[in-house]
Amino acid sequence: MKTAKKLLSLLLAALLLASCASAAFGAEAVRTCPEIYVHGFMGTNIYADKDDPNSDVIWPPDMNGILTDVKAALPSLLTSLLLRDWKGFGDKALSLVDPYFSPVFYGEGAEPINNSGVETYPLYYVAPDSELTFLYDWREDPFKTAADLNDFINEVCERAGVPQVNIRAHSYGGVVLVTYLTLYGNERIRGAVFDSTAIYGEAYTGDLMKGELQLDAKALEDYLNYAFDGSEYSELLQEVLRSARVIGLTDALVRLGDELLANQGERVQRELLMPMYTNWLPIWAMVPDEDVDAAMHYVFDELCADQDRSVLRAKVEAYNEKIRPYKTETLKALNESANVYVLVRTGFSSLPLTPSGSNLSDGTVDTKYSSFGATTADFGKMLPADVIASRDPAYISPEKDIDASTCLFPEQTWFLRGAKHSPSYPAIGAFVTQLLNEPTQQTVNTVEGFPRFLATESTSSPLHPDTSTAPDAPVSGIRKAQNIIERLRTVWAQLRKLLDMLLQWIQK
Repeated sequence: MKTAKKLLSLLLAALLLASCASAAFGAEAVRTCPEIYVHGFMGTNIYADKDDPNSDVIWPPDMNGILTDVKAALPSLLTSLLLRDWKGFGDKALSLVDPYFSPVFYGEGAEPINNSGVETYPLYYVAPDSELTFLYDWREDPFKTAADLNDFINEVCERAGVPQVNIRAHSYGGVVLVTYLTLYGNERIRGAVFDSTAIYGEAYTGDLMKGELQLDAKALEDYLNYAFDGSEYSELLQEVLRSARVIGLTDALVRLGDELLANQGERVQRELLMPMYTNWLPIWAMVPDEDVDAAMHYVFDELCADQDRSVLRAKVEAYNEKIRPYKTETLKALNESANVYVLVRTGFSSLPLTPSGSNLSDGTVDTKYSSFGATTADFGKMLPADVIASRDPAYISPEKDIDASTCLFPEQTWFLRGAKHSPSYPAIGAFVTQLLNEPTQQTVNTVEGFPRFLATESTSSPLHPDTSTAPDAPVSGIRKAQNIIERLRTVWAQLRKLLDMLLQWIQK
């Protein structure tokens, strides 16, 4: 009898312990070390004088000022465009943007041409559960920024009295983090979330640095829909764009744009992109590996053949030699010692000014790059049937445009359809914190409610399992004709609305 009571007591104790353990695992995780956010490219304001917090903000530019100047110059710009006065158009357009962009230019040696920079704040008190942002000048050499991050992490650990930190890196912030890890090691990192990072590059950046400018009607329409998605004009714009495509207006505008690029593209490269893009070393770090040789040849051997760019070239080559070949090795090493998670925002087309405009992306970073190697179809299309058939269905997205099995960390990579690159999504921030605060490495199979493929409808919407479906079958010829008639019936009324909107904007 006593033995039976003892066995019953042991059984009840075991059940009680099991229930406590289960409740602890399901409860909200408690932050045990500081969380550092490493923002992306253009993620902080640039001041005219970094030593004077009261100086003017020179980046981002004053959009109200730009709109005012554009409205004033619009008649002459349109006149030059219609007359195909390409040089006159270029003169006017570049004179418009120069006052807003030139203050943030770097010199030919990838050095500041003025005392502009980011205002930083000293650390005073840091608790073990602090949330901090690493502020840095996103125009600077990745090596300098990595050194500053190293100092920042060491100071945070010292002030908080902890040996490690968690890090969330977004966009170019992933490049900063990988550069830091390659140079300084991963001993200080407990966990890391790579949120739509450009570690492996951006296709459009490679295209721009190779001098490849190109307009595509479908890519332009897709990107305008992306840019205005969620605005009060979204539905109207979508229908106007579709109608414009049906009646051939979009193609005509693209042909005009291609002619403009053919005549003024190199000038734009020399007078705007070179003192900005090519002189900013972070841009070089975001050129995809497969494009870097062609980009260097175009910039240094063709576009700048008549200039001495040896200092800039040496700095670019330093990154190519010391960081670029070791990115995957660095990430794998981190995965061995820390909890690593990859979040991939997706569901949109890329920038429409280059040949990669049809790439599946988050509007900026291509899905294949931010996922560390997923196989993807072009935006709005599906993977080849043989690829879909040969893969485990668990790795194929509901829209059948992503194969996650080829990712570097397939079980630690989540795809967030409908999430754009730049906007703040509270639901994503909460998910990041949840992942970083878990005591052990989690996967797409262990985080309840967060499978591999997720979706969101807006910046304020929650993340939920992706229930979208593959694109419909091609529309029949008869249905296409019916669609054209339906659209032509509404195009006039919608164009009138659009003209009214433009007139109201001009009159403001």
